[in-house]
Amino acid sequence: MLKISREVELGLLLVVELARKPKQILSLKEWAEKRGLPYRFLSKVAVKLKKAKILISKEGRAGGYLLANTASKIKVGEVVRVFQGPVKAVRCLSGGKCGCESFCGHKDLMESLSLVVEKQLDKVSVKDLC
Repeated sequence: MLKISREVELGLLLVVELARKPKQILSLKEWAEKRGLPYRFLSKVAVKLKKAKILISKEGRAGGYLLANTASKIKVGEVVRVFQGPVKAVRCLSGGKCGCESFCGHKDLMESLSLVVEKQLDKVSVKDLC
């Protein structure tokens, strides 16, 4: 669906914060406290970004997270898809059931809209958001 989830919001906030301080390890707990963000939820977001190879983690007392690549090479669309999959404007484009197929007049428009949104998200890098 086209709606942006809270996971995407937090994921983008996190990668942008990391992009602003390249090569500096970010303590997720300290950052969450400083910004008033939910640490547990944020840590789940960070794990998903790590699995997607957008983040790397450093273990230990001075541990935390870093971007796995330069901010200019990480596209916003990549971050969105980690949490939501491909951007789709309506449920039927994601394989969901729709009882309106026989009389729907806007599916093609919604498919075009979805493609435009995905292309735009893939044009914008994390560095562009800094």
